[in-house]
Amino acid sequence: MRTSVFPRRYVQGPGVLRQLGPELSKLGKEIFALVDKMVIDQITPFLDSLAPLSVTIRPFTGHCTHKTVEEIAAEALGSHATVLVAFGGGSVLDVGRSAAAAASMAFVSAPTVAASDAPCSGISIVYDDNGVMAGRLSLRNPDLVIVDTAVIVKAPVRFFAAGIGDGLATWYEADSCRRSHGPTISGTAGTLLAHAAAELCRDTILDRGRQAVRDCAAGLATPDVDAVGEATVLLSGIGFESGGLGAAHAIHNGLTMLPATARYMHGEKVAFGLLASLFLSPRPDSLRRELFSFCADVGLPVRLRDIGCDGADDAALATIAAKACQPGANIHNEPFPVTEEMVVTALRAADLYGAAYRAD
Repeated sequence: MRTSVFPRRYVQGPGVLRQLGPELSKLGKEIFALVDKMVIDQITPFLDSLAPLSVTIRPFTGHCTHKTVEEIAAEALGSHATVLVAFGGGSVLDVGRSAAAAASMAFVSAPTVAASDAPCSGISIVYDDNGVMAGRLSLRNPDLVIVDTAVIVKAPVRFFAAGIGDGLATWYEADSCRRSHGPTISGTAGTLLAHAAAELCRDTILDRGRQAVRDCAAGLATPDVDAVGEATVLLSGIGFESGGLGAAHAIHNGLTMLPATARYMHGEKVAFGLLASLFLSPRPDSLRRELFSFCADVGLPVRLRDIGCDGADDAALATIAAKACQPGANIHNEPFPVTEEMVVTALRAADLYGAAYRAD
């Protein structure tokens, strides 16, 4: 059995938020807008132009917790909305997706950063009140994803680079699942379409990512930014959800166990997880050179210190490896057995290899 999941509709390009009214009207007339406080001044003009739609604006800051989801769902129902649209980064989108599901509303994902492949996903990460990951909810994929690249390039370029890091891992992990017959998030085998999307994601990122990062840093919504944005949001979203995850995300999960890594972004930790995974099995050195050089060029981590880790701290490396290799972890989707000792060795090898690409 094979499964693919998708958002119902995907719209992208510079200025597409000006088409928000016609897009939302296909789903309903009563709108509840959950907006990250960091971008509310930027987004409010688009919402003010939505007449004759009725819009309730709810500023948001914080994590996606069960309590927060319940509160937002209750507020959305109280507003008599039939559509919940979330504007912001991963936390706001997770809350919006979860609250829309709880309230049985249509959900619209409107990311204001391209920092991960989460906008197209049906997955929400839930945290406890201390900000520690408490679980994962498998929900319905968005009814609409709308990505305005003119908004994306106004965010710090670090967000865009992190999305590249997350997306770069997609094909390598999906390929591991294909070779090992490992399950996707849906619990089934991946589809040909998912693997094709993952491969196109990789090729687009490697071919156009360097220029896209330069353009994004300059605030320019160029064709390269548009192409790489589509790769990291749409292609990677389909590729990871319907192709499967592997060592890169497992090592990311291990890295999150160290408080010193908390200030680093999901995609930054996934990128180093991918680089470390290149040392779990024999790989051509040309591949290692290609990926380390690319990550260094776009500002992604290539050494442990780049994500707050001390490569000489044996206990820290053991903690990462233990989490990465726990029963049921994605690392067991690799087409060979992986042990904690192998992960520790791979982390050290990647750290040593990366030193040649960043000297400071």
